[in-house]
Amino acid sequence: MKYIIIVPDGAADYPVDILGGKTPLEVAEVPFMDSLAGKGLVGRVKTVPKGFTPSSDVANLSLLGYDPKIYYSGRGPLEAANLGVEIGERDLAFRFNLVTEAEGKISDYSAGHINNREAKILTDFLNQKLGSERLKFYFGTSYRNLLLIKGGKDLELDKLEYCAPHDIMGKNIKEHFPSGKNSNIVVDLMKRSRELLESHEINKVRIDLGENPANMIWLWGGGSKPVMPLFKDKFGLRGAVISAVDLIKGIGKIIGLEVIEVEGANGYYDTNYKGKAEAALKALEECDFVFIHIEATDEAGHNQDLRMKITCIERIDKLVLGTLLKGLKDKDFRILITPDHPTPLSLRTHTDEPVPFIISGKGVKHTTDISYTEIEAQGSPVYFDKGADLLAHFLKSEVIE
Repeated sequence: MKYIIIVPDGAADYPVDILGGKTPLEVAEVPFMDSLAGKGLVGRVKTVPKGFTPSSDVANLSLLGYDPKIYYSGRGPLEAANLGVEIGERDLAFRFNLVTEAEGKISDYSAGHINNREAKILTDFLNQKLGSERLKFYFGTSYRNLLLIKGGKDLELDKLEYCAPHDIMGKNIKEHFPSGKNSNIVVDLMKRSRELLESHEINKVRIDLGENPANMIWLWGGGSKPVMPLFKDKFGLRGAVISAVDLIKGIGKIIGLEVIEVEGANGYYDTNYKGKAEAALKALEECDFVFIHIEATDEAGHNQDLRMKITCIERIDKLVLGTLLKGLKDKDFRILITPDHPTPLSLRTHTDEPVPFIISGKGVKHTTDISYTEIEAQGSPVYFDKGADLLAHFLKSEVIE
């Protein structure tokens, strides 16, 4: 048996007036998803436990069968794992975004989805100007990067309150800076980065070209070194993970999944959808389980880009799911399709409501002829209040109903 999980990040949404009160998932043409829903199991799962911020790190840990209440220790260290950054017992790793600040507000959480070349130059520049024996800046991917603070736990920086930059778009940053004991350490870094990056040649050129400058860093997602059992020890399967973002790849490395790099996979609208599916099929020749994560739908939600959210959902259906189903023909398999969390266009950020899922394939009992939408899933009696329980249900050997 082969097991595949497809995660269209943030694909779930609220009804949109311009769509006649329907969601992007309802209006998108997704014949492959609808076909699986009609002959499989549709339900809902709550991936974000009560008291947790509705973030991709928490939600994807749940989808991989790791209860965040037990295993979550912050976003930064998960991304650090993919970058090969060693975290000491007293150290803290932070995610930092290269953002665009204008008139005291974050106007763009991704600095125009700055390219890797420019982002690396700016990150190296920050390391040269602000780095020290205690502070180390590491380039990740595009606007998503990392800061390691040695001895950060001794300064109690893990107890500060942080805001993700995509949650405070257009809001006064002074009201959302990290707060708590010794918060001045990280706030000062963010302010100093503004002074340094503003005059960097790359940003001068970006402004001349009409592009958003990466003129500040925003620190968030601080955490300490995680400890988690290997996936094969926990579930008895050899597996792989396919994603464009350090967070998902970092989780994969920590739990012993093979991280497969796909050329052209970039975490945005034009990612290599088909290439991810083809890489998954090849991986399944050797392993039993593949986790495929697609960031594009989440980016569309944050950008309030209705057209692209629908388009990306359709690309996932046609290029990812369609390619997989063709390649798996006449083979024993199960597929689980589920967003990690909603990213409603109206809010431009994540929420913690349950998300709709499909389980289909060998041993999955046909329930009813329905399509794959939020409203259809809400009408299903199948519901998992604890996200980490969904994977065990998906993998169980007896008939699923």
